Amino acid sequence: MSDFTSVKLYIYDISFGLASAYGSSLLGKQIDGVWHTGVGVLGREYLFGSSGVSYTTPEEIFRQGLAPKPNVKELGRTKKTLAEIQTWVREKSSSSFRGDRYELLDWNCNNFSDEFTKFLLDSSTSLIPEEILELPRFVKTTPLGRMLLSFLNKDPISIAQQTGTNNTFADTSVHVMPSATNSNTKLDKVPARHCILPTMDKLTPRVDLIEQKCNRTLSVNEKEQLKEIDQLLRPDGNSSPLLTRSHIALLISLMVNSIEDASGQKIVLEVLQLLSEYEFVIKILNELKGQESPVELLKGLSEQPEPIQIEFLRWFSSIAATSNGRTMLIDIQDDIAPIFTDSIHNETTSSKVKYEIIIVLHNLLCINTDTRLSFMNSISIGSAIVQYMTTPVNGDEAEVYLAVFIALADAEKDLYGIAQAMDFAPDYYSSIVGCQPLIEKIKTNFQNV
Repeated sequence: MSDFTSVKLYIYDISFGLASAYGSSLLGKQIDGVWHTGVGVLGREYLFGSSGVSYTTPEEIFRQGLAPKPNVKELGRTKKTLAEIQTWVREKSSSSFRGDRYELLDWNCNNFSDEFTKFLLDSSTSLIPEEILELPRFVKTTPLGRMLLSFLNKDPISIAQQTGTNNTFADTSVHVMPSATNSNTKLDKVPARHCILPTMDKLTPRVDLIEQKCNRTLSVNEKEQLKEIDQLLRPDGNSSPLLTRSHIALLISLMVNSIEDASGQKIVLEVLQLLSEYEFVIKILNELKGQESPVELLKGLSEQPEPIQIEFLRWFSSIAATSNGRTMLIDIQDDIAPIFTDSIHNETTSSKVKYEIIIVLHNLLCINTDTRLSFMNSISIGSAIVQYMTTPVNGDEAEVYLAVFIALADAEKDLYGIAQAMDFAPDYYSSIVGCQPLIEKIKTNFQNV
């Protein structure tokens, strides 16, 4: 058995979970994923796409961020040598699995995996799970199938080849199709956006009340640090002390560990909102790790009462209003996006909390239009917004919702197609003056999908 080597099937859901979330309601059948597969053998992963057959190191497209972490299925063991494998792949690359023969529905990556694994394991029957091979045929018979097919059309192999980081056979002609560039061109009629920040009286930041709200006696050093924070926030003060990591960490620690009532926690969050207008404070926040980091605190958002959720999200809105803050949030977007998506989907989340999430996204994406989320995060959040807006939102909030949707969809054009498939009707808000140029842009892009 020492001459045998394992054969693995790498199964990627290239809808990043959206098929499972929306498939049942849109297609009338539970869909667990939109599947892309690769075959692993002898330390390589072989894949087929519109660029032909390629091989990479195992899970390379996951490491490049082009697909989620795969489910790995052991199919068996083969005695085929590398030379035999290369001969088979070269032959197929110039015949049945040429790049120009790739068909989204009828001859795709999963068909290659099926044929390749039969060869490796000398099998006359398919070794690929039936639901993977049958999905395209089911999807193309449904009216809304094109929404899911947009994900299959995102061929991660061609994209990976364009980055130049994967390996291809030196003597195999592989044609790499140029990917469409994302367009973020704004119509002239769409006015520039400005940050939305909480309205607060900076003359009374209430730092002095924090000590009263604590359930323990503060040390002399902690009291001095609170005093320095108070001095920084009071424009009538005689000094502007430079705050350090210990000042910010103290505020967060007191809020989490020493203040039990919501009114006291709200005061701390208001202070953090004000402090986050300073770029040097953002740099400190970005350095915080573990339980005191903003993103770790965000993970427990749904467990907090509504007033705390609102103030917490307003803190993030303040962070997103600064250049360093936007960079910080983009760096941790994979932690933030699922939380925001789940909160928008969750029927128990109040409309006020959902709107505060939209404001965070507005400040993050609509001010500097070069700031973008990844494909996965844009699609997941954008789809959640569209689904939520199928029930009309508050007229005063609609403009911000539409602006965020456009920012996400301009970065990932597939979102316009998904919105159409979900019967998104922005005309409902046409009576709102501020929404009119946004609706015009959405309808124009609908026509171009």
